[in-house]
Amino acid sequence: MASGQVVGLIYQVVPPATGYATPSRRAGGTSPSENFPVWLFDPGTAEHLDFYGQMTGAYSGGGITVQIKWSADATSGNCEWQAAFRRVADDAEDVDVSHSYDFNNLIVTPASVAGEVKYSAITFTNGADMDSVVAGDMFVLRIRRDAADTTNDTMNGDAQLHYIVIQET
Repeated sequence: MASGQVVGLIYQVVPPATGYATPSRRAGGTSPSENFPVWLFDPGTAEHLDFYGQMTGAYSGGGITVQIKWSADATSGNCEWQAAFRRVADDAEDVDVSHSYDFNNLIVTPASVAGEVKYSAITFTNGADMDSVVAGDMFVLRIRRDAADTTNDTMNGDAQLHYIVIQET
């Protein structure tokens, strides 16, 4: 498996029942302007977004990098992004049972110009760090901005998530 190959397919993006990011759009500068779809993660409160997908057969069992493509109106401070997997294995995971998400985090500054897209990466080692997801498994990837953590997240304004990419490390 070549490092950097996309191995996670996202089938659906769904906000959880509470504490979720809201859908919006960022207008482009072209005439007529594009509408870039984004999910708004507020400052001051932890908000989440769930990505339902499957690990492809191309996944060979190595580490995973979740690339977060995002922008903001802010150009200073820190944004704390977090990500966690929930494995939904064949005939083994009862989705009606509570799951405790074990987040990996990344503290990063926004782009130097408001509206520029920043590429940030959260890494996972294979195994328990990513809830032991293997090739062929369905999963939930939960993304969170932990803006309630005012020590690590100091960016004013919304973090605007464009999309994610899941690659083998």
